[in-house]
Amino acid sequence: MRKLLALPILAGTLLALYLTGTVPYRVYVIHTGSMAPAIPSRSAVLVHVGHYHAGQVVSFRVHGETVTHRLVAIGHDGTIVTKGDADTSTDPWRVPRSSILGGVVLAPHFVGFALVYLRSPLGAASILLALLAVWQTVGLTRALQASGSGARTLTITSRST
Repeated sequence: MRKLLALPILAGTLLALYLTGTVPYRVYVIHTGSMAPAIPSRSAVLVHVGHYHAGQVVSFRVHGETVTHRLVAIGHDGTIVTKGDADTSTDPWRVPRSSILGGVVLAPHFVGFALVYLRSPLGAASILLALLAVWQTVGLTRALQASGSGARTLTITSRST
C-alpha cells in the first residue's frame, strides 16, 4: 500500500518542481522530420536549460517558435549557426545566444505523440476515465473477495419446445 502512495507523491513533487522552474530541464515535442533519423517526428526532447556546446542538438526560439536543430558553429559575432540533420544546408537564420534554451540530453522516440495526446482535453479525459475504470474494477474485485462470494458462474440453458 505504501508503494502505491509513494508513486503519486513522487510524481506530484516532480511536477511541482518542474512547473516552478526549480528543475533545470524542459520537455519539448518534435513535430517535423528535420532532425531524422536521430530524432524523428513525434519524439520528445529533454533539454538541459543553459547547457550546450557545438555539435550538440539544441532547442532555441526563433520567430516565436521553438526549434530543435544541431548547433553547427558559433559565429564571430556570437550568433549560433544551426542545421537540421535531415536538411541539406544550414538554417537561414542566425540565432543569438540569448535565444538558446539549452542542449538536448534525451530524445525518446514517439513520447512526443503521447504528450500531445495527454495535453488535449479529450486525451486527458480518456486517461482519467481509464484510470477510474481500473480503480472501480479493483475495488469491486476486492469487495467480492472480502465477502467470500468470489467468482460465480452463471449457467444459461435453453429450452427447446
